[in-house]
Amino acid sequence: MSKRILVIGPIAPPLGGVSMHISRLIKLLNNDFDFDFIDESRNCKPEYFNIRSLKFYTYFTKIKNAQLIYIHSGKLSLRIFHIVSGKIFRKKIILTIHSFTANKSKITRIFNQLFYKLADKIILVNPDIKKYLFLPQKKTIIKEAFIPPSLEEEDHLPQNIQDLVSDNRKNGNIIICSNASRLDQYNNEDLYGLDLCIEVSRRLLFRKIPFFFIYVVSSMEKNADLFFKTKDLINKLGLAQNFFFTSQSLSFVKLIEISDIVLRPTNTDGDSLTVREAIFLNKLVLASDVTKRPNGVYLFRTRDIDDYESKLVQLINLNLSKDLSKELKKDFIATSKQDYKNFYLSLLKHT
Repeated sequence: MSKRILVIGPIAPPLGGVSMHISRLIKLLNNDFDFDFIDESRNCKPEYFNIRSLKFYTYFTKIKNAQLIYIHSGKLSLRIFHIVSGKIFRKKIILTIHSFTANKSKITRIFNQLFYKLADKIILVNPDIKKYLFLPQKKTIIKEAFIPPSLEEEDHLPQNIQDLVSDNRKNGNIIICSNASRLDQYNNEDLYGLDLCIEVSRRLLFRKIPFFFIYVVSSMEKNADLFFKTKDLINKLGLAQNFFFTSQSLSFVKLIEISDIVLRPTNTDGDSLTVREAIFLNKLVLASDVTKRPNGVYLFRTRDIDDYESKLVQLINLNLSKDLSKELKKDFIATSKQDYKNFYLSLLKHT
């Protein structure tokens, strides 16, 4: 009989870094374990039990019936709630911390640590998180959240996106893309650097640099008004022909595949799936220096628009004039999908 594993976290749709990680993980291991789910996304799906339903009898029944609880929650209070619930029923627990902001108070960090230590295994998606949390070394694993995509299994891009890219390529434009799971704020600034992307596009247009920018928002929950205000701003700045801002449902990795440059201008981050996928697909990647990035990623100073512009122009010129094969470095691509599967098989079987 297969081991019963309860996966807790955001289940797609909408697609974000964590929900994509969960989706690929399940596809990778679906024949090896008996999976059940507790969804935490705001988009309730009838096929999944959602924590927001507040049906605690169902919740605790799922906890009780699981042999292993695998937590991917982004919200600190939910992480703690799931850990405590699991331990009440004496369950084995794996906790993946996909992001951790450095500006939390020392008391908050200590409080979190006390509960995180109750987990049997703790996965940190980048080594920077370890600087802020003192966790038992024997329980802690540093492992990127990336799992290689199967491009043949990804949905084709919407026809309008394909046509836009094709037409702009014919006109000699460099294709740039970036994305956000939501239009969230962090420290009263755009978490995903949308404002920086609009401003740098205005500067590129002023410099008469040939480009076409596609910016994708996975979900408009909570901030639909901001989405439409941003649309208006793009039009007012005269960027409508060069900056396509959309909330269409699409496979972002397929968009990366047909782009030249991928941008990740976030002002906080864990281990970005977008960055990993772009490097995996041999694309030029420019990202903020807010956290440690994989080899091959070009960095700019976080929230520094002048440095952002300067580095992006360098990459555009590089794309236009050089053989990129010597520029693209990868530090994890040699790892096959089977290697990832072996890692997670061992983790889930022996926890």
